[in-house]
Amino acid sequence: MKIKTLSLAALTMLTLAACDSKDKAAPTQSADTVLVADTIFMNGRIYTANDDRAFAEAFAIRGDELVAIGANSDLEAFKSADTEIIDLEGRLVLPGLHDAHIHPISAMPVPVCSLENAPVTLAEIAAYASDCTSDPSMVEGEWRVVLAWNFAAGNQPGEEYQTIREALDAVSTEEPVILRGSDGHHYGVNSVALARAKNADGETVGFTKETLATDFAELAAYIGVDETGEPNGRLTEDYALTAIGAGSLLDSGIAKSREAPELLMEVTLPKGITSFLDAAANPATLDIYDALRAKDGFHARAHLALYFDPSEYADETGTVDYATLIGKAEAIREKYADDPLIEADFLKLFADGVLEGDPLSDPPMLPNAAFSRSYLQPIYEWDDEAQWVRVAGYVDTSSALCAETRAAIAAGNTPEAIVFKAANGFHPLQCLEGNGVLQHPEDMIMDYVREGDKAGFTWHIHAIGDRAIQHSLDAIEAAREANGGANKHILTHLQLVRPEDFDRFAANDVYASFTFAWASRDTQYDATVIPFIDRADGPNGMYDPDGYYFRNVYPAASLRDAGAVIIAGSDAPVDTKDPRPFINIEGAVSRSIFSLAPLNEDQAISIYEAVDAYTINAAKALKQADVAGSLEPGKKADFIILDQDIFDLAENGNAADISETKVLETWFAGKKVYTSGE
Repeated sequence: MKIKTLSLAALTMLTLAACDSKDKAAPTQSADTVLVADTIFMNGRIYTANDDRAFAEAFAIRGDELVAIGANSDLEAFKSADTEIIDLEGRLVLPGLHDAHIHPISAMPVPVCSLENAPVTLAEIAAYASDCTSDPSMVEGEWRVVLAWNFAAGNQPGEEYQTIREALDAVSTEEPVILRGSDGHHYGVNSVALARAKNADGETVGFTKETLATDFAELAAYIGVDETGEPNGRLTEDYALTAIGAGSLLDSGIAKSREAPELLMEVTLPKGITSFLDAAANPATLDIYDALRAKDGFHARAHLALYFDPSEYADETGTVDYATLIGKAEAIREKYADDPLIEADFLKLFADGVLEGDPLSDPPMLPNAAFSRSYLQPIYEWDDEAQWVRVAGYVDTSSALCAETRAAIAAGNTPEAIVFKAANGFHPLQCLEGNGVLQHPEDMIMDYVREGDKAGFTWHIHAIGDRAIQHSLDAIEAAREANGGANKHILTHLQLVRPEDFDRFAANDVYASFTFAWASRDTQYDATVIPFIDRADGPNGMYDPDGYYFRNVYPAASLRDAGAVIIAGSDAPVDTKDPRPFINIEGAVSRSIFSLAPLNEDQAISIYEAVDAYTINAAKALKQADVAGSLEPGKKADFIILDQDIFDLAENGNAADISETKVLETWFAGKKVYTSGE
């Protein structure tokens, strides 16, 4: 961060005592003089996150800096009659956590209609949406909006409703209704909303079976349908939102956030987060940061990954006006140039979409994340006992039947779905193949990454499918070669990585960013992903240890072994508004949360690596390791006090309890800015 260098940080540090790297840290002080501390914390178990991963008993702060750390007895020299002494009573202290992927403005706890990611039935969705959106204070313009819809679990049909469209039609047949998926990539809408779709000529023709084959052929892969071919209300990605006039709903609740900017700190401080990367900062909402700064209420070190869609700066030939785009980013960066707590020095790029398909559509919607081979075409059937789908078999897309069917579809003679299914057991469109898409043309991604790198921005790239990760690495590699390689960029999500790309992270100084809570089993969610990648009708079901997905899903240990630096982020409010750092840490060390079976235990990392991913490693990725990320003299006094020792839990077979950890106090720049009251 751009913090003025204080005298202590510039002094030579003198080691007063050696220590065991896993026991005590060496107490240090200025070689010129002993500074009297404002506060000394004693009798603690303090993880420094320094190069030795050392622990200490006590530390002292003066002003906003940590001035000494070591054994209790060594801190006596920093006392005066005015020094406050705080007894930690054996509590664990960590450096302030760094969330390297969060959307804090979207996670602010403002009053909105929200399903809170609960796996509820279609009937329950209809009832909740009807009740909540009837409140006038919840209206977003002319839309009825419900947030945090769990698109990958629940949604079970029943006697009343068979599709999301039917459930939301029960909410309103006069006003458009939309569910926003908890991940920001999936949506559900009613018939009124579908009827609003405008084609390229600006004509309102609606999304229908006919227009998906004509006006909206390019969007058809992102729009779920029923067995008759009519839209079932499910939309994937935000391409279709523009067509139905719902693009502004991506910022639902922002007006309420503007009214209460202080709620931003309620997202981070109770969870011990003192630094973060706003992973897709919307330039139009940065006034919320400004308002909080004006109130002197911002207690964090923030980097903004500015999001601009390069396609919006392209002319009819596809040529992007990078001078204008980058110029806008540079202007925002300059605006915060003298701010000691906020820097706008990252850019955000979406390389692809998501890896979830939709087994409840007919035919099942394929994932759209960029994959290295064609997705499989699973045949799902409903399991009454499980109240969810299971895989009954697969379509042989290489068969003569599928070859004939593809030819018929190409000629505009798609077989009647009901008749075809009765004869063959699957939907005719399942003879088609797909391997997802990159969010932008390959050359646009290459050019944008090169131009952003050239302008001195650090990239934060959303890449989920293995082909998107491969291409993102290609773009970074080319940018480094063109511009000299001064910047160290971040790839985030990394749900499925090719083994041949593991070494490329370290070779190109790319940080590997994970949301570890997702590196665990969830059978309903997994049914929307794994069967499209590996056959799930064998003896091991979805979790075949030899499967490509199982071996390479969220490969933290493999990337670590290949020399990559692992960092962590929550992606809140995706999945949940709670950044839940200790649930993520539990997932990192056990590949399991909520007592579920682990997902590929071979990819687990140690408790030290997991905590470092949230502290010193993330601080390095956010370019502030000189002032934060570890508890060392000369750095800012950003730290948290916990109610239990997560290192002890992990090392004694109790990792499943890490998720129960609570933050008792959060200190930022030497001031206590949060207390749990416990």
